[in-house]
Amino acid sequence: MGTKDSDTSLTVVGNLTAGLENLGDDVNTYMYWDGGHGANQDAPDFITWIRKVSGYAE
Repeated sequence: MGTKDSDTSLTVVGNLTAGLENLGDDVNTYMYWDGGHGANQDAPDFITWIRKVSGYAE
């Protein structure tokens, strides 16, 4: 999610974060400054996170 996302309102992320936190989940909603829709500037960290939450490891 980037701060210049033209496809998804920033309030969507805020509402999703609030809902998940109210359920007791630990949520990281850092946004890429001046990033657009689908901003991904840390692909290796993203893949590490996917492996962690999915339980999948090579």
